[in-house]
Amino acid sequence: MKKALLNGSDEAALISVIKEGGAEKNKYVKQLISGYQGYIFKLHSETGLSESVLKDLYTDTVMLIIKHIEEEKFRGESKLSTYFYRIFYFKTVDFLRLNAGSKIDYTDELPDFSDDAQNITGIMEARDEMNQIIRLLDKMCHPCRQIIMDWAYYGFKAEEIGARIGETDPVKYSKIKYNCIDKFKKLWTKQVLAF
Repeated sequence: MKKALLNGSDEAALISVIKEGGAEKNKYVKQLISGYQGYIFKLHSETGLSESVLKDLYTDTVMLIIKHIEEEKFRGESKLSTYFYRIFYFKTVDFLRLNAGSKIDYTDELPDFSDDAQNITGIMEARDEMNQIIRLLDKMCHPCRQIIMDWAYYGFKAEEIGARIGETDPVKYSKIKYNCIDKFKKLWTKQVLAF
């Protein structure tokens, strides 16, 4: 079984082994735990919740998924990844509701209204910086561009990125990633010093 992505046959094997138990169960439970960790970063960027809170909710989700598989509540009507994400998402929404719904802040001060000119300036500066990053990435080789985008922007795990670039050896992948990030830092520093 692959370590990187859980495809349909991997999910079927994982579900089967968790149902049956036995010596292989721990291995597959570990794969379940690591298989969907990208969801933590996705919901972190969408909700702004701290990663530590999301990791707790993620652990609760893993435990619930295992229970649903063992008790055959998960009937396979959707992919396991979809089922996992829905439960994790709704646990996150519930947490947000419980912790934000009853808080009322009273103040004697009037809120400051934002200056639209400042907002537009901030947006333009952010776009300019993003364009600079894109130009630097365009100067890099294809594997480095893909590694940096998959890692920094899309939030893929190391195993997934390694599989996407065709490097299955984690040590070699780590060296490639380090070299790519180092090249990007040097290009960025050179560009900053040029101004």
